[in-house]
Amino acid sequence: MKTLSVGRLVYDINIMMDGYPVEGSENITKEMITCSGGAANIIAYSLGKWNMESYISGVIGYDETGTTMKKNMEENRVRTNFLETNYDIKTPTSYIFLNKQNNSRTVVSTAINDFTIKKYDYDTSMDCVIVDGYEYNASVYAFNKYNNAVTILNAKTPHNGLLDFFKYAKYVVASSEVAEAMTGVKIDYNNPITMTNIYKKIVDKYPHITLLITMEGKGTIYVVQNEIKVLATINTEIVDKTGARDIFVAMIGYGITNGYDLETTIRLATIAESMSKKTIGSTLSIPLVSDIIKYYESKFGPLNKTNEEVEEPKDEMPNVEVQSSIEPQQTTMSTQEPIEIVNSSSIPKEEKADEQIVSQVFGSIPEVSDNHNDTTA
Repeated sequence: MKTLSVGRLVYDINIMMDGYPVEGSENITKEMITCSGGAANIIAYSLGKWNMESYISGVIGYDETGTTMKKNMEENRVRTNFLETNYDIKTPTSYIFLNKQNNSRTVVSTAINDFTIKKYDYDTSMDCVIVDGYEYNASVYAFNKYNNAVTILNAKTPHNGLLDFFKYAKYVVASSEVAEAMTGVKIDYNNPITMTNIYKKIVDKYPHITLLITMEGKGTIYVVQNEIKVLATINTEIVDKTGARDIFVAMIGYGITNGYDLETTIRLATIAESMSKKTIGSTLSIPLVSDIIKYYESKFGPLNKTNEEVEEPKDEMPNVEVQSSIEPQQTTMSTQEPIEIVNSSSIPKEEKADEQIVSQVFGSIPEVSDNHNDTTA
């Protein structure tokens, strides 16, 4: 299976500290981990590690950091055929400060220059395309060229132009932040009706998509057989959550492309996300697919595999618990399906989303054409 990940690339510098630095103070740490980062990169690394033929499309600078990133990609089974080097820029860098006392995470990123992918005449067939919602021309071109493939939008952060991507993707993994900004409604975790109404408002606007809404630390909202459900997160110790959500999205692409049903795929993605939080470094924390499947089968029984068996070295399994509810204080082990079902049939419809609020966040509210492949870059 061939996959293409399109988006911005960043180099991560993870700095571990005993407490958050005080303003004006001098601090010394010997603990620093560097690795390639950025959502598109993390997804490409994940799919390559999981035995997919993984391609990356993005831009790096003509500098030592960019050279290191390209070398790291090739060493980690990411094909760089569509990687572009811009000789006028420096490769963006993120400085991630990890407070070891409370596991908080503070990120300072260098400004991403106003540059885009210019070479996107992809000449290889693809089974799955995942974009991060920033590289518009290259992403829309890929969605249109590979309209028979699994196409996924990783909608993580609200920004001007993001909603345009909703017209082309078949699957959208939206963060709660994006979902709330799109609808003008705040999720109340004590009131499942708010989750249902937010979900329905988005799919009413974009009826052609399969929508997943990720709620950090709580779970994922999705629909199966006309029922809106929440698959709870896994309660585990968090060492570093950098890249965890992107690993979740990568597993969504992996599962759907390999023929697993949506609910099975979301379970696998939730397990992968949880395992990744046990290790520092986004692309360093990607778990083995064999370990993900092993954990899945220990909780849900045999996994019906549609792809060939993947032989991999075994790492030690993390000690995790499955939450039986989206409530953070509940940590009961569930040996069945850790989901909360919301019956949407009796949910009253809310008024239309406040378009003024939405337009302030996203810049515009695009109209949805019946032909989802009517635009080319």
